[in-house]
Amino acid sequence: MRRGALLVTCAVVLAGVGVAVTLRPARNPAAYPGEGAAAAQSTALYCTGLMASAHRPGRVTFVNTAAASRALEIEVVSDTGHVATRSVTLAARTQYSLQPSTLEAGTFYAVLTRVAGGGVVAEEVAGTDAAAAPCASAGTTAWSATGFSTAVGSSAYVSVFNPTATSAVFDVSVYSAAGLSDPQAFQGVSVPAHAEVYLDLARVAVNARQVGVGLRVLRGALVAVGVQDSTGTLSLNPGQAAPETRSYFPAVTTANRASAVLEVANPGSSPAEVSVHVELGAYSIADQYLSVAPYSTGALALTPNPAIPAAGYAAVSVRSNVPVVTDLATGSAGSGSSLSAPSPTTTVALVHDFTSKGFDALRAVNPGRRAITLTVSALGSSRALAHLRVEGHGVGDLARAVPGARTGSGTYLVVSPGRFALGLTLPSRPPGTTVLAPLDGR
Repeated sequence: MRRGALLVTCAVVLAGVGVAVTLRPARNPAAYPGEGAAAAQSTALYCTGLMASAHRPGRVTFVNTAAASRALEIEVVSDTGHVATRSVTLAARTQYSLQPSTLEAGTFYAVLTRVAGGGVVAEEVAGTDAAAAPCASAGTTAWSATGFSTAVGSSAYVSVFNPTATSAVFDVSVYSAAGLSDPQAFQGVSVPAHAEVYLDLARVAVNARQVGVGLRVLRGALVAVGVQDSTGTLSLNPGQAAPETRSYFPAVTTANRASAVLEVANPGSSPAEVSVHVELGAYSIADQYLSVAPYSTGALALTPNPAIPAAGYAAVSVRSNVPVVTDLATGSAGSGSSLSAPSPTTTVALVHDFTSKGFDALRAVNPGRRAITLTVSALGSSRALAHLRVEGHGVGDLARAVPGARTGSGTYLVVSPGRFALGLTLPSRPPGTTVLAPLDGR
């Protein structure tokens, strides 16, 4: 059933279908900027999935990588239907944090930011300081993620924000070990201009684990983030724009008492044969394998695993015969798990320590055959802190090359002429259970 008319006249929360909607008058947004290069005349940033719990309100942190100041026009959209605005001038090579709940009352938030010029990136951070996701610089017409749980004690949502000046429409497919479902409540969902929709996965996947989601935009462009609360452990999952045949997880814990599970969703009509290659120091580890039926989900335990010793961090490369969606679920015995998306490959990454406690792991995977050299510098400095050579299909330890990244706050730019995938973890007990994504440094 189409919900365009219903959204205009109903209350903010549509309990019957698990959808919360934020409404606001339409305004013309900035054009989608793509990579947001510093030379751009104007760019925009979109953050969604923020919450305002009394004990752990979320925030957005902006980082200006450019050599000149930038003017930011920030709009905070809440589920009360109100909008708060703030104008900020962000000096060159500096940072600014904003907590939406201090500007506008509400429970759920999206933040739209117009930037005069380029070179500004942003990330949304949960109030626990143990979950974060990069803010998007463009809308998408498809989005996927997997590994969600709606089991007792857990909740899973997909936050969808429409940053454009016209309404958007999308469908959602849900995958599980039982197969494919196209819930009627999640078909033809209409999102007004500058509105946020929260999809409660428990409405369509009751007491379920290994839940995958595929979002298809029928009209317009959207920004989506998965929000998982696993028995008190919160994670923000930026997901993937499309299924892939290869994905990378450069920093997978193998520590005792830790757990690490590769979650896989197969949205296609052919069986997926997934091979998992594990690089772990001097150990030689046989590839692991997983078969996932069409329109289904599966999981492979990496930690603990009798074939993989407890020996620090492993770099995991995933290959499939058909495009699949992958995520990593990490946690510890007796606690919930945190979901993280695979690390994208890039030539420029920004590493931002929003906790001021440093990183436990900062590792790079070279997916190519030829060696590459990574150059690390502090934001705003022309002096390189380290040059790290990473052999073809090899792994580099940037935390060892730049010891300061493990001991204190800092923002670092990582550059290479060849593509690499970067994996980060925050200090935790056991190590490696809080995995983060780097920001786009371009």
